[in-house]
Amino acid sequence: MLDDTDRRIMRALTRDGRTPYTALARELGVSEGTVRQRVARLQESGVLRIVALCDPLQLGHQSVRLMIRVRDLTPRAVAKTLSGMPMINHVALCAGSQDIFLEGTCRDQAQLVQLLDDIRMLPGVSRVQVLLLLELFKDYSWSGLASAVGQGVAEEESAES
Repeated sequence: MLDDTDRRIMRALTRDGRTPYTALARELGVSEGTVRQRVARLQESGVLRIVALCDPLQLGHQSVRLMIRVRDLTPRAVAKTLSGMPMINHVALCAGSQDIFLEGTCRDQAQLVQLLDDIRMLPGVSRVQVLLLLELFKDYSWSGLASAVGQGVAEEESAES
């Protein structure tokens, strides 16, 4: 279970994941040891992962989103195979007309063509829908939790405002 202190730590780290624990402690009105223990617990439990996000388009790379339809194999089996491909950085099973959602980054168009060829040749892949990103306005963050329900997130966010 996450409490208000956990959520406040995560919210602060979404602004800058490199914020020193001393600064977080001062901002949140808790001890540095509390921040250190909470961050360690959140990381060990898999709730929190601190990473650097780069905009592949700004680096001149091709960023692609793929929707995959599976036939003759389970989506989970195909997803596990796709997870091992180095250009794929996000793999998720999904419900609806498609079975798997992928995100990938390629250094250029030639590498993108190779990635698509490799995916289309995989056993179980019956259809690939390609979405090529042209401009990135927002990338991943935990800020999406602010409007989520469950564990009192929505109520506590509005109470703080």
